Amino acid sequence: MMRGLTVTFILSVFILLSVIQKCKSETSKSGDYIIYMGAASSDESTGNDNHVELLSTMLKRSGKTPMHRYKHGFSGFATHLSEDEARLMAEQLGVVSVFPDQMLPLHTTRSWDFLVQESNQRESYFTEMNSQPELDVAAGDTIIGFIDSGIWPESESFKDRHMRPVPDRWKGTCMRGKKAEPDAFRCNRKLIGARYYNSSFLLDPDYETPRDFLGHGTHVASIAAGRIISDASYYGLAGGIMRGGSPTSRIAMYRACSLLGCRGSSILAAFDDAIADGVDIISISMGLFIDNLLEDPLSIGSFHAVERGITVVCSAGNLGPSSQSVVNAAPWMITVGASTIDRGFESNILLGGIENIRLVKGAGINIANIDRTQSYPIIHARSAKKIGANEDAARNCAGNTMNNTIVEGKIVVCDNDYGNQAIQWKSEEVKRLGGTGVIVIDDKSMDLSYIDPSFLVTIVKPVDGIEIMSYINSTREPIAMFMPTRSRTGHELAPSIPSFSSRGPYFLTRSILKPDIAAPGVNILASWLIGDLNAAPQGKEPPLANIESGTSMSCPHVSGIAARLKSENPSWSPAAIRSAIMTTAVQVTNTGSHINTETGDKATPYDFGSGQVTIFGPSSPGLVYETNQIDYLNFLCYVGFTSVQIRKISNNIPQGFACPEKSNSRDISNINYPSISVSSFNGEERRRVIRTVTNVASGLIEDEDTVYNVSIDAPKGLRVRVIPTSLHFKKIGDTLSYQVIFSSSTSTLKEDAFGSITWSNGMYRVRSPFVVTSKADI
Repeated sequence: MMRGLTVTFILSVFILLSVIQKCKSETSKSGDYIIYMGAASSDESTGNDNHVELLSTMLKRSGKTPMHRYKHGFSGFATHLSEDEARLMAEQLGVVSVFPDQMLPLHTTRSWDFLVQESNQRESYFTEMNSQPELDVAAGDTIIGFIDSGIWPESESFKDRHMRPVPDRWKGTCMRGKKAEPDAFRCNRKLIGARYYNSSFLLDPDYETPRDFLGHGTHVASIAAGRIISDASYYGLAGGIMRGGSPTSRIAMYRACSLLGCRGSSILAAFDDAIADGVDIISISMGLFIDNLLEDPLSIGSFHAVERGITVVCSAGNLGPSSQSVVNAAPWMITVGASTIDRGFESNILLGGIENIRLVKGAGINIANIDRTQSYPIIHARSAKKIGANEDAARNCAGNTMNNTIVEGKIVVCDNDYGNQAIQWKSEEVKRLGGTGVIVIDDKSMDLSYIDPSFLVTIVKPVDGIEIMSYINSTREPIAMFMPTRSRTGHELAPSIPSFSSRGPYFLTRSILKPDIAAPGVNILASWLIGDLNAAPQGKEPPLANIESGTSMSCPHVSGIAARLKSENPSWSPAAIRSAIMTTAVQVTNTGSHINTETGDKATPYDFGSGQVTIFGPSSPGLVYETNQIDYLNFLCYVGFTSVQIRKISNNIPQGFACPEKSNSRDISNINYPSISVSSFNGEERRRVIRTVTNVASGLIEDEDTVYNVSIDAPKGLRVRVIPTSLHFKKIGDTLSYQVIFSSSTSTLKEDAFGSITWSNGMYRVRSPFVVTSKADI
């Protein structure tokens, strides 16, 4: 049978070659393409690898040299093709998909102290049980692989003092590069591996080294696994101990990104190598909207990594607060949204002269040399409007709308109708016109990391903006003064969900709830490139640590926690690790109030998934939801892939597997996920969902034989019934199932309904959020 298939395949390749030769003389757009051929061959068979080898060899003969070959975790290659050639390639035997090699954007420390504090406040029984209130305990030899922009190996966060030898199971390498003194790049017992992947994209900088020139990879790696550094700060702000979530974990860096982004073909090459190298966790802070899972490099690579027992953690994206903006939402991924921490950067304003001073609270990171005795005239941008300029644009300090003669030497108050990042544009425009500083009226902007700290910028809330405008309008010669920035901890209501964090539901299907979890991602201090002049504010030396925001920063927080869980529980699957993280999340702030969004509205599972991640809770989850390979294969069936396609994708398919008959995306609700999402709910029929939990409680505290009772938090108008109401586990490893039945007295739900189901035995609380919606998948 295999011989017949091979003959057929060879014939199809020769036909393909003849067409390729013909295509050379015809006009057709060309570009880089990824040819995905499913699972890599098992030890018993090399058929698929032979197909890949034959295809790539034949392409070489026609002048098509593959840029990358994938052979460890999955099969395929990337090469330059015309549109016609790509279409023909997709028709070849063994090919799963052919798709353009797109560029994926990066989703660009008090955070860990805050999470510890939150854990201590809300989960004292977890902390006492673990007896590990500090984070510098030995967390084992887990290996975290980062697919990112590279790493700066000389950073203090990556020193290997007192670390044990590199684990024998590590099979990777340390590529030093070919340019810029390659001997200068060295790995050690902390940074145990580094690879780089160059793109064929002509505009891509061709630096052949795993060294980071953007800062992003260095920043995220230090968040997840950086060593403990005392007295870290950003020019004296945010001072204290800086550390990663798993300080003793090893780091492997796979540089697939450059100034222009991250090429899909390089990302897949990094996944392929990471699987073969032996990493335990893969952390990815990038993503893109792609409506076909088999054309998404992150979905493909992560599927095969999870199939090999590797936990994959991804950022949810920075496209919030728009609904259905979440990316990286396949069920085998852990999808992480952003939240704030309780550290604030105060940059207050003094209005008036010595005899009539009024303090207005503001937020900003200003490290300019501020003269505490110098006041400046203050105006609203509207009063500086150019003749003929749009008034709304002028009051927002838009480019080329203000008169430089009026702005020069003054503090300018700007409205902000254009979103978070527009603040930097406002400050640049006022600075260009000779202004001395900017006050922005805005109640949604939490991210201060992208604003130039060498120019005076303060953000005030609308209520304080009214006070400033009242002062300006009632004073003949209004003046104001910027106060030096100071960082304060414990005074901010936290966490909350920032506007940029991407929101659910998942655009591909509403029957799975994403994001999974939220973690700190606003104004996060972490390591940076040494000697980076581009990161140095005017008049300052380059920083050793930098403040960044984004779900890029949230992702490595969860990666660090996942690494700690893996070291504590080496036999846990990626699904068990995700479940432990999700079911122990919290939904309240440091004051006990419910977590809100940037607008002050109550956050829902579409905003933060299960809630805010905690430090110690995941180590003792009590029960876990094991989402197995059949669940993932069925998910592919439910979103429209055929059994034939799925058999090409996975080597771990049980004999006789076939997609369930008459299945659709509504059936996704029944994969064994830690959260529940029910779509197309009309209220006239009952919807039944089944879940299975496994007892993983610690035998050290004699809780093997235990009973969990259920509690339900359901919104008005939705009836939720759980059968049975108690689960009796007799030993560790026992699995039990329960049903959740949703019904309603109304024909349709007027809005999406949110609630939760919690199992508790008095020691552990295992919470699963649910969403029920009348909306259907498009």
